[in-house]
Amino acid sequence: MGSEIDTLKERLTSMLGQLQTECGILERMAYKNKNQHRRCSYFQYILKVRRDLRLLKSTKLEELVDSCFLVITGKRPKQKLHLLESLKRRKCDGGKHNFMERLLGAARLLSLIVEPMLMAAAEISILLARSFFMGFSMTMLALLARLRVLVQQILHDVVSIFNMVSSISQKKQSVKINQEGIEVFREFYPTYEEVVTLECVWKSDKFVLLERMCKSNTGSPDEDLIEDAYLGASAVKYLNVESFLGGKRR
Repeated sequence: MGSEIDTLKERLTSMLGQLQTECGILERMAYKNKNQHRRCSYFQYILKVRRDLRLLKSTKLEELVDSCFLVITGKRPKQKLHLLESLKRRKCDGGKHNFMERLLGAARLLSLIVEPMLMAAAEISILLARSFFMGFSMTMLALLARLRVLVQQILHDVVSIFNMVSSISQKKQSVKINQEGIEVFREFYPTYEEVVTLECVWKSDKFVLLERMCKSNTGSPDEDLIEDAYLGASAVKYLNVESFLGGKRR
């Protein structure tokens, strides 16, 4: 299981870096060709793709993914506990949504980006068939194809880690924090609410994001806690205790 998580994390990190590079190329292509093509329908679709990718960048998906893997791996117990506690509130301090709600919004956006990509590619294919703007058409088709593959694979992996974190957040846990020779046990009790689960379904030519509301599987508060132990030095003296796309775009 650990190797699978490491592989998933490595793949996601690599693809997010590649997506950033491809977005930079798209920005440059749109800037260089805007005066010549801006009134054409295919270029309007390209601008829609650029707008959605800019919006995706504003979600800071890399930070959200890192937060999810902190919860999944449990390598930093203090941060894990803080993130789990933040899920009990609709909004965190400062008016920001918790990381799972932000990740859900990013997943929805990833699902919706694909449609304008397909529309732009269809329009540019007509130019290519007529031998118009061959250099621009070939480059843009290749770029859109690359972006589509990256976005769809990132969506699939984001759904996987979202469901993992959602499952972990519905289990009672005891987290052992080891800091400066002091071991402290902190307990986490989930809220008894409905939870969102995501699923990617292949329809026609793209993955479609499906959302389902499920009842929490948590039992009574008296059940045994799941211990997430952080193994430190064995001989520790306890000195004191201190309390951390489917659908048409409109």
